[in-house]
Amino acid sequence: MKKLICLSILTSALLVSCAKEESESTEAIQDRLLQSYITVVHHDTITPTALGYYIIQLNEGTGATPQKGEWVKWDETQRYLDETVISVTEKSEAIQYGLFDSDMQTTHYIPNYGWLDESYIYRCLADAFPNMKEGAKYRIITPPRLLNTTGSTSQQSGYTSYILDVTLREVIPNPQDYEFDQVMTYRSMYYPEIIDSIKYGMYYKTTYVAPDTVWETDENNELVPVVKDTISAIDGRTVYVTYVGRFLDGFVFDTNIIDTAKKHNIYDASRSYDTLSFTIGGGNTVYGFDKIAQQLKTGDAGLGFFTSEWGYSYYGTSPSTSSSSDYYGTATTSTVSTIIQPYTPLFFEVWVHKITQ
Repeated sequence: MKKLICLSILTSALLVSCAKEESESTEAIQDRLLQSYITVVHHDTITPTALGYYIIQLNEGTGATPQKGEWVKWDETQRYLDETVISVTEKSEAIQYGLFDSDMQTTHYIPNYGWLDESYIYRCLADAFPNMKEGAKYRIITPPRLLNTTGSTSQQSGYTSYILDVTLREVIPNPQDYEFDQVMTYRSMYYPEIIDSIKYGMYYKTTYVAPDTVWETDENNELVPVVKDTISAIDGRTVYVTYVGRFLDGFVFDTNIIDTAKKHNIYDASRSYDTLSFTIGGGNTVYGFDKIAQQLKTGDAGLGFFTSEWGYSYYGTSPSTSSSSDYYGTATTSTVSTIIQPYTPLFFEVWVHKITQ
């Protein structure tokens, strides 16, 4: 019934808009359509902010209030005005609203993470967050033009307004310190035997050392001893590896091992699961991954975890991103189909199969 009411409201308002002067701006039409919804559904009991969105407090919250320039984490459920849910950040809600895909689990359900500035996050959120406390939940009803950032030339298309149910989870004044603490806590909990870092914020452990000699079957089907190749993975050499990439909470976001991809429901038939080959120091992978491979020889395996300084920095990645830059501006490529948020520590297990000059 609610969907029919909203559809009737917007249809009537749109018909009225056709009688308006053709010079009426898109912004004016958006505002008029949204006002029609507010009148019928909320009986004009709420008023717009100076920016043009409406806000309703659902829970006050008791924690810190963020300041512009700080970083924030928030959960968000996005709806059309007819209450159809478009996107969520919590897995339980994804299941509830039929958005969860059990066969392709590339979505990492965690709070959004962003810099509190209108050039970085939605303009309506950048305006609302400084008036909220940690733990607060608000409903924001906004025209599409405020679901972009300052200076952006793109926005939600058409005249449809949106409902955002937003819960402010955490205020983070310094994301670098916050991330470093995450890595240190992870090391203390799971790898206390790793005493020293190989770079600031980067830890490594060898998990398997191949024997110096192995027995293999030759062309005559006879067992013969094969001496381990001890060539080192140094700059300019090509390494051939298999790997598994995880976030610190264990979520697998990338691998070139087909069984692992299927086990974690991230298998994609359109991509290759061949052994990955890359040139050490060539900028084809993030620096942390490159550094793990440098510790290994043919047949060896190791793991490492590191801050985003050695990963995807404060940019992160999106599923549509095929290339990015690391902390120092070096171009890198990615096959990841999961969003990697800014300032996200990464964990990799790497197996080296071959090293060539």
